[in-house]
Amino acid sequence: MKRILAISFVFLFFAAGAHAQSGVGQGPRFYGDFKPVVGGWSEYQMTARGEPPTKMKVAVVGKEGPNYWYETVMQGEMRMVSKMLVSGNPGDRSNLKRMIMKAGSEKAMEMDVAAMMARQPAGGPKGASPKAVDKGMETVRVPAGTFQARHLQYREGSDVVDAWVSGTVTPYGIVKSKSRDMEMVLTGQGTGATTLITETPRKFSMPPMPQGMPKGMPHGAMPGMGGGN
Repeated sequence: MKRILAISFVFLFFAAGAHAQSGVGQGPRFYGDFKPVVGGWSEYQMTARGEPPTKMKVAVVGKEGPNYWYETVMQGEMRMVSKMLVSGNPGDRSNLKRMIMKAGSEKAMEMDVAAMMARQPAGGPKGASPKAVDKGMETVRVPAGTFQARHLQYREGSDVVDAWVSGTVTPYGIVKSKSRDMEMVLTGQGTGATTLITETPRKFSMPPMPQGMPKGMPHGAMPGMGGGN
């Protein structure tokens, strides 16, 4: 069961990356600059078209040398925690140094980052945002309060994404973002965040990929898992 959960979680991570962080597995893409402050956190409600709202919390929970521990908590039927040591924007997988995951009450597991990267599709996205059109400053009201935020508009293919960004919100500055299929609003923010993964994680190695498995898909993952924006 633990192995199945870990493999599924890894697939969700890559599914999110394949959609430029738009899958439900890692939350919608953050259209803002990653400016980590240890202890800073933001909490969001995400509403995808045709799906019930999902809660997500992102936080910077520590630092090792020049690298930061970035933690994402997805709260649904089961709480999923992903803790990544990154050298920069977590949306760029080349910045990933270590990755620890915990599903519900299961034991935390540290993933083999090198093996994970070897299984990603060639030429995957680097997490860079498309060029933005600056719409100026606007007053934005969300459950976390009222903010003076800069309205930025991005175009990705046929989809238009509007993001409202404030320098008072860490680590990405996002107050609200909205696209054709997904809306995300800030419900809370603060300081003093600490990791939810406190036990020593077990090492987890990806099993060999069976013949015929699509390139970039971890063994045990089922096509169609994850979500897209």
